[in-house]
Amino acid sequence: MKVLIAEDNAPSRKLLKHLIKSVPNYQIVGEAVNGEDLINKVMMEKPDIVLVDINMPLLNGMEAVKSCKKILPTLQVIFITGHDEYALEAFGVNAIDYIVKPIERGRLYSALERAAAFSKKTGTVTPSAPVKKDLMIKQRNQYSFIPLEEIIFIERADRKSVIHTVNQKIELNEALTDLEEILDSRFVASHRSYIINLQHLTKIEAAGQSYNAYFKNYEETAKVSKNKLAELQKCKSL
Repeated sequence: MKVLIAEDNAPSRKLLKHLIKSVPNYQIVGEAVNGEDLINKVMMEKPDIVLVDINMPLLNGMEAVKSCKKILPTLQVIFITGHDEYALEAFGVNAIDYIVKPIERGRLYSALERAAAFSKKTGTVTPSAPVKKDLMIKQRNQYSFIPLEEIIFIERADRKSVIHTVNQKIELNEALTDLEEILDSRFVASHRSYIINLQHLTKIEAAGQSYNAYFKNYEETAKVSKNKLAELQKCKSL
């Protein structure tokens, strides 16, 4: 099972890694040092289990887990924290266990075993486990989710990334390269300032020294550079 550790305290992370590496069938796939980092790592690594501290910077572990469960409903959560006041709320996100520090080896291993047993029982640990295909965005300290199939293209404009969907345009501060890393294979960078969704692409036409990409049921176009044209044609034919 793939395990992600979310803990801002370096010695605690080191201890957890040591304890987990000593038992078979568990692979540590990443570490997060704050709540926002946890959400990003869950989107990228798709772990089976997360070990989460609650009092972390930027976004606490409890709120981060709520967002993670929307992204990956099969995620198993084990809270490991120095405080017990969130224990009741932990049941609300179906946490496997709520371990108060100091960490007891037997308690941790028991929680991992229960997480593994629950995953096997529900059949969630498979290569084809359903993952919700949403892009999580942050605006004014609020998180929301955009279904990937609704994104037509993303462009860089006025130092912001603008997500085009059929119904709205959403401005973000993230760089296009950062967004490209968390999008799936249907998205291709067509230009240094554009990422397009191949599922919405209908045609590409020459426009001066570059090309324009057209999309079904959408009037605006995206740019395609010459050096990306062959790559797009190949991807579209797959």
